[in-house]
Amino acid sequence: MSTLPARFVATLIVGTLGLGLLGFVSAPAPEAPAPEAAPVAVAEAPIEEPPFYDTVYKVRSGDTIGSILPRHGVKDVEAVLAAVKPHADLARLRAGTELRFHYRKEVSRPLSLTLALDEDRSLIIDLSAEVAQVELIEAEYTSQIGVHVIDVVGSLWDSALKAGLRPADIVRIANVFQWELDFNTEIQRGARIVVVSDDLYDDGGFVRPDALRAVRIDNGGKTLISIRHVSGSGEEGWFHPDGTGARKPFLRSPLEFSRVTSGFNPRRYHPVLKKARPHNGTDFGAPTGTPIRAVADAVVVFAGKSGGYGNHVKLDHEGPYVTSYSHLSRIRVKNGQKVKQGDIIGEVGSTGMSTGPHLHYEFLSGGKHVDPMKIKLPTTGGMSAAELASFHATRDALLPLLNGELPPPPPPVWADDGGEALAEGE
Repeated sequence: MSTLPARFVATLIVGTLGLGLLGFVSAPAPEAPAPEAAPVAVAEAPIEEPPFYDTVYKVRSGDTIGSILPRHGVKDVEAVLAAVKPHADLARLRAGTELRFHYRKEVSRPLSLTLALDEDRSLIIDLSAEVAQVELIEAEYTSQIGVHVIDVVGSLWDSALKAGLRPADIVRIANVFQWELDFNTEIQRGARIVVVSDDLYDDGGFVRPDALRAVRIDNGGKTLISIRHVSGSGEEGWFHPDGTGARKPFLRSPLEFSRVTSGFNPRRYHPVLKKARPHNGTDFGAPTGTPIRAVADAVVVFAGKSGGYGNHVKLDHEGPYVTSYSHLSRIRVKNGQKVKQGDIIGEVGSTGMSTGPHLHYEFLSGGKHVDPMKIKLPTTGGMSAAELASFHATRDALLPLLNGELPPPPPPVWADDGGEALAEGE
């Protein structure tokens, strides 16, 4: 192998090192990072309070409009009452009514007062001018037939609320069957109630059921169906599918809603006398003041105090029937007075030999006490033959819905600008 001259090798090494040094010296030094700028304090803009605000007052027992309005900055009470009088009597406000006062900031007199008359109507009272102006606002709905199913698992009330119904709707359903079923005592766990109604909708969707069209109850192995029919003359009634009337001469219970605290028992142990004594009626537990209804048309044959019965009313009905109502806090009929089915004859109380507020209700047939919750009550006839064909058409349209067929879809939600309905998914 040939060798390079020593001078050449030394020159090569020095040249190489020189290039490296040259490259090293000529490379620019890295820049030092710039110092961070000191944070600049930015003053936050003050949050402005809204120029208007509302105050809601809920009317309490004992309140008067003459005391409420001045406390909220309205001095001319009589002028407000006069302006509202064509629509409502503010002097008779119910406890629980909400009054909404609308104010401008730092002004003691409200600009307006709003109160709801009912579920669908509200009054807006403009108080900004010298003379109060009143505007009646009525809610606008679309209507669509709907089906609601109540499966009674716990209480009837809770089950109904889960199905989208309100306590007022349960009262309406109970009234449909008030001649043949006592909702206080005879609705069993596991019962199913199917309601066909005209449902109301607004822009926010379903609001509530309106008029009931048909109701089916499967309860304790029995099925009851009642269908609303309006005759050609405009008379409304509830009928069974065969056309016989649901209305009967006797209501099943003298109270709309309560609970049975003691049933008919000829050998019951008396809680006051401390011995066995026949209990020839049914005790309904209810708060003092609960209205008591006449179960059928009758003549009042006794209304007054009667020993252990306390305040007592006895009614004589057509045929062999007499009913008796005891321990009342207040009697609202007189001897010899004629009453109609459903008339209020008194109020629940605890007078006489009683351990607490309740109604002791007795039913006599032919002078003998019978169990008022089990006696087979008389019935009435059905509709005329002329109405039967029209009723059949109504019945045939509603029975499939009661039996599980789905109703038409709800109405569409309309655009705010009055344009076409929004398609699903848009």
